[in-house]
Amino acid sequence: MLIFKQPSMEYASQIEQYKQEFQRSKDTIDGSSFLEHMPSIEQWLNLLELFRSKATVPENYALSETWLVIRQTDDCLVGMSNLRFELSNAYLKNFGGHIGYSVRPSERKKGYGKIILNETLKQAKTREIDTVLVTCNDINYASAKIIEANQGVLAEKVIDSSDQMLVRRYWITL
Repeated sequence: MLIFKQPSMEYASQIEQYKQEFQRSKDTIDGSSFLEHMPSIEQWLNLLELFRSKATVPENYALSETWLVIRQTDDCLVGMSNLRFELSNAYLKNFGGHIGYSVRPSERKKGYGKIILNETLKQAKTREIDTVLVTCNDINYASAKIIEANQGVLAEKVIDSSDQMLVRRYWITL
C-alpha cells in the first residue's frame, strides 16, 4: 500500500537518495517541484512551503502541493507527486499541466505510477478541479500508458518551446 506524506526533514535522507538515483539515471524528477535544482533538502522544503499559500507563492508560479509517496510496508520513498491547483502561466497551460509525478527508477514497472496518478486525481477532485491537464513527453510511453489508464484523453501533441520535445496533452474529467 502507498501513502502520501508531506515532505519533511524526517525523510531527508531518503529524499536525497531519491534525487541521487535520478541524477545517476540522467532522468528528470517530474512532480518534485524543482528538487533536482535545490542545493539542500531544507531549502527545497522551504520552497514547497511557499507554494502552499497564495500569500507566498512566487510570481508566475502556481499554488500547489507536493507529496512523497511512501510504500507503507517498509517506509520507502518510491515516488513523488505534485498537484498545481491552477494553470497560472503559459508554460503550465501548454506543457506542464496540473499534475507531475515520478517513480524512483529502481521502483518502476511495479504499478506505482498508475496508483500515484490516481491518488493525485483524487486530491484534485477534493480541491474542486473538475478537468485536469496531464502531460508527458511523446516518447515516454510508460507515462502515456499510465495517463490513459487513468481516463486521460489525448487532446493533441505540441512542441515544448523550452526543449523542443514533442509533448502529449491529456485531459481527464473528474
